[in-house]
Amino acid sequence: MQLTFLVAFATASAMSAGTLSMWPVDALVKVFPQDAPGTARAAPQPWLIPRNGHASVQFAIRADETIKNLAARVNCGVGLECQVRHVGYVPVSSNPPKTPDDEILRPAPAFFPDPLFESFPYTLPHSRTDSIWVTVYAPLSAKSGTYKGELVIEAAGQRLGAGEFLIRVVEAAVPDRQTLRVTNWLNTSPAHFAEYYKISTEDDRYWKLLGNIGRVMGAHKQNVILTPVMELADARIEDGRIMYGFTRLDRWVQTFEEAGISIIEGGHLLSRVSGYQTPLRIPAYVIEDGKVAVRKLEPEDSRAEQYLHSFLSALYAHLKERGWTGRYVQHIHDEPHGDERPLYNRYAKLIRSELPGIPTVDAVSLDQDLGFFADVADIWVPVLGSFDKQMDKIQAHVAKGGQAWFYTCIYPQDRYLNRFTDLPLMKTRLLHWLNYRYGFDGFLHWGGNYWSREPFDNVQPVINDGTTLLPAGDNAIVYPWPEKNTVLSSIRLEAMREGVEDYELLVALGKRDPARARQLAAEAIPHFTDYVRDIGVFRKLHARLLGQSNF
Repeated sequence: MQLTFLVAFATASAMSAGTLSMWPVDALVKVFPQDAPGTARAAPQPWLIPRNGHASVQFAIRADETIKNLAARVNCGVGLECQVRHVGYVPVSSNPPKTPDDEILRPAPAFFPDPLFESFPYTLPHSRTDSIWVTVYAPLSAKSGTYKGELVIEAAGQRLGAGEFLIRVVEAAVPDRQTLRVTNWLNTSPAHFAEYYKISTEDDRYWKLLGNIGRVMGAHKQNVILTPVMELADARIEDGRIMYGFTRLDRWVQTFEEAGISIIEGGHLLSRVSGYQTPLRIPAYVIEDGKVAVRKLEPEDSRAEQYLHSFLSALYAHLKERGWTGRYVQHIHDEPHGDERPLYNRYAKLIRSELPGIPTVDAVSLDQDLGFFADVADIWVPVLGSFDKQMDKIQAHVAKGGQAWFYTCIYPQDRYLNRFTDLPLMKTRLLHWLNYRYGFDGFLHWGGNYWSREPFDNVQPVINDGTTLLPAGDNAIVYPWPEKNTVLSSIRLEAMREGVEDYELLVALGKRDPARARQLAAEAIPHFTDYVRDIGVFRKLHARLLGQSNF
């Protein structure tokens, strides 16, 4: 029998021990430094956790005096797995300019909660409210019944406060096989990592870092990895020709496969001079002065086509030899637009001819003439907010055997769902309800770890040659943790994982009762900018998804 877990806080009132106040807050509520004791206190209602799934439990804490060496420990009961962390704050300098005030939690400048720190003890400053975040995982082997959990706050061996919560097993489980394709683009270049981790590709710590990051992302339901196939190739000259080896590509794939990420997302083969509005170029290996060099070639340079034919034929042969053709997809060019359209179409046909049967995937705009990509892009990935009145075109593409994902990148703003730091967590959680609601089977976001030079102090770097200030958090959903050669999660990533699990539960329900699954998704998201915003209403919808209509 499938099982589900029910979590309830055992107390609804703020607790005090010495100078510490402690109270439960729904994990979809963001806690702010200025919150007074009892702010947004969670009602004593159950929380549902599916077996093979996760749930987040949150307690706010505040002290009138600075508490040094504050530590937290948690016990969830035999058979469950728990992790305790504390939430940090990052400064947001400006809100998304095209988003109404009532869609934003509070006006900038302000500090917003996001990174999840795993290190204890730490110092809680006086008169600042923090939150302690407990992640509960219910393995498939967990038994039905009621479990009592307890979060204990201590300092220097003294018990300052405790919060109890109940976990009860009921029916339902997240399917073990994930069907939703999820990719957060990670900047894995040695130059990028060197700023935070002081390592290079020749250092074994680099590959261990990739594996550690992969495990964090894989544990949070990312199953697609953007792979810089050109940079990972070993180019050499033999008999006056460039030949390619793929030893480093093999190590890359093995590293992420061991981390739980199995789908290889071949990096873009076309590029630009620099920013979005600059001319199109083709990065290529060429021979200059008897040596292999990398150059960005103009589209009419005959060496561009020669390079793609030779490189892609070698790559395809290697994919076949490794048995990877069924798990490989290939990007052509990111967000083709304007005068790039005929060049995109021309080079896409060349690329497809060298990679027969390999799906091509690209972020595309449905606001332009579909003719330039309709027949050469197998997986359409339009930006959310651009296709409200274009679903018929997307559905026709899928009906012909294509696929449809959607992506977020700077946009959408306005009243759409997104995962900016200054938006409610509900918007992040519902992104994958939207996947199910409109029949998209993939999600892409460009900014997995494109940190600024000060990742915790500047979450709004400027891109596109200094022309675009990013919305807060658009650039990254994890934070560097060089001391452990890995990355830290965020409350947005936790909410996203639970949203992916909701999607898989909807898929499972849809196989048993399609009408009910469609009804629940439509209630959660009647339209692209019309969706449930009340947390209590969402919790009831989630309960119904798990077959608990009495909650």
